[in-house]
Amino acid sequence: MSRLDVRCEVDLPVNILIDNSSGKGITEKRSRFTSLSLSGGFIDFPAPPAESRIIGLKYDLPRHGEFEILGQIVRAEEQGIATRFYNLNRDAKIKLWDYIRDNIRDDLSCPYCGKRNKQKLRKCDRCGWSLNFYSQDYIIEHEKESFHKRLFQKSRDFSIEDIYKILNYIDVEILKIGKNLDINEEFVGSSESILNVFSMIRKVAPTDIPVLITGESGTGKELTATAIHERSPRRNKPFVPINCAAIPENLLEAELFGYTKGSFTGAHSDKTGKFEYADGGTIFLDEIGELPVNLQSKLLRFLEDNILEKIGANGGKKVDVRLIAATNTDLKSAIAKGMFRKDLFYRLDAFNIALPPVRERGEDRVILARYFLNKFSREMNLSRSFTSEAIETIRNYDWPGNVREIINKVRRAVVMSKGPEITSAELDINIPSLEMEGVKSLKEVRCTIEKQKLIEAMKHCNSNISKVARVLGISRPSVYSLRRKYNI
Repeated sequence: MSRLDVRCEVDLPVNILIDNSSGKGITEKRSRFTSLSLSGGFIDFPAPPAESRIIGLKYDLPRHGEFEILGQIVRAEEQGIATRFYNLNRDAKIKLWDYIRDNIRDDLSCPYCGKRNKQKLRKCDRCGWSLNFYSQDYIIEHEKESFHKRLFQKSRDFSIEDIYKILNYIDVEILKIGKNLDINEEFVGSSESILNVFSMIRKVAPTDIPVLITGESGTGKELTATAIHERSPRRNKPFVPINCAAIPENLLEAELFGYTKGSFTGAHSDKTGKFEYADGGTIFLDEIGELPVNLQSKLLRFLEDNILEKIGANGGKKVDVRLIAATNTDLKSAIAKGMFRKDLFYRLDAFNIALPPVRERGEDRVILARYFLNKFSREMNLSRSFTSEAIETIRNYDWPGNVREIINKVRRAVVMSKGPEITSAELDINIPSLEMEGVKSLKEVRCTIEKQKLIEAMKHCNSNISKVARVLGISRPSVYSLRRKYNI
């Protein structure tokens, strides 16, 4: 097996600091590195007592100054001790690499595996390590590749519980899944489309202009509205959501604008409407496309002067409310059908945020599924992960119900799973199989197109073979061959 770091022979003085268990304090001894790598070195020094496996190392790198690090003795031999470096920071490692690179012997041998490199290849054809040591990015790429190989070696001894812990740590602490870019913890993702949404939220949040959020059901329209409110100057005032499709038409006006006592039968006292309750804050009108036409006129008047008129009131009241609306319908089609006012649409559409469906968010579907798996597993005090087949199922499913469907499927799978790994069957996802009947092979499709294009070219060029060949970008013999093939 090849080494994970370049090792070179050196003659570098080093002071060794040993903590004596006998109570004599720290003893400092003088010795020399005989070989050196980024991860450790071999020192011409007799092994100290077994209890002193951690030693201090002080050495002076020519042109780079003095360094003081910790080392662990990993092997003792007659010639000396092999040590692994502990607290080598990035700056020290880069300087150490400069020193090692200058001391690599130019003997046509790979310093990783020892194979002769007579042709001076930039990459060893035995071990695969890059040998382009003088490249500016060499050390960065080497560190990445070395990390992957070290992790692969160590992971062989991991238990399944260790793997779950590591994956959860990577997801939550390193990739910040669930904490992406300081947006609501359930508003996660890294696709270009969702990152663009995050950017628009930040831009519009500090303003007071109305926002229209569009997107399919389950894409997170209310989460978007909440994120805007929480990042606005109104964050300490009420956020009032109301679903225009969930309230009967004859009650919706009273819910939105309120009424005065005695304004109609049953109005035994004044009622504060949602707009008045949201004074100073934000009101979120979900499914705005379901708002009755008569209320659209009243909403438009309110947006123009911010004067709230209760049902039965003789006058109005000035309120300061920011409006965010959302819809999963095409309002322009509704305008064409006379079901939505054009002037109201343009008033609402001052700033539009279009939420992408999950099927257009690429790898986000896996990120979302893993995030909710971690969340529900913690809530139920369980340890769960997806099988590789389940991940492929999540990746290949269109998720017509979007984020809401992911939440429901994953929560159910956590409850129903029989073991630590959730399978495709437990996700209860049915991906339609391709009906093969009537499906043509690629060869058949290619022949059909080829024949059709030849016929079109022959007709266009009045059967002039030279012109046909130029139009199709092929030779005259090829044209004759195609004519024979398709009997044209």
